[in-house]
Amino acid sequence: MRLDALREGDRVVSATVDGSLTTDEVSLLSIAKPGAGAASAFLRIIVEGGHALNVTAEHHLPVGSTCCRTLAKAKEIVAGQSVWVYEGGGAAVARTVVRVQPVHNHGLHSPVLASGTFPVVDGVVTAFDRIESVTLASYALQPVLAACKATGTCHSVKRLHAFLSGRELSDYIA
Repeated sequence: MRLDALREGDRVVSATVDGSLTTDEVSLLSIAKPGAGAASAFLRIIVEGGHALNVTAEHHLPVGSTCCRTLAKAKEIVAGQSVWVYEGGGAAVARTVVRVQPVHNHGLHSPVLASGTFPVVDGVVTAFDRIESVTLASYALQPVLAACKATGTCHSVKRLHAFLSGRELSDYIA
């Protein structure tokens, strides 16, 4: 499914902190700005095996010899470094970055997953924020979402998240 088609409640392939593949639910805190211009620098990360991912320079990805405890921003990733990809098995596998190049693109999308797992986008394991935020989401996001839905306060949760992350309410998924 295309990122710009994701809606709250959709299930997507994702990786757990140990690299096991699973599915997780797209939450109401996901970012979806399909009309956003190229205000941020976009990069195309090309990985051995034919994987390629277009992301903003500030987007986080799991890197290193074990998935998925260490994250780097896309702008910090260089050829020769390992990122994690999904190739159809039960766990993500490390693959070497072949090239990182600037690209022209538009739209900002970042699926924040309800169980705090790592979304797989175009076959590459990504992260919706810093490791501290992803870890916190893995423990607390599902109860927070359940509580706000039960009490009708999800708009307030979005407003608080927007304030804390420097976002606008219009940045969030519909």
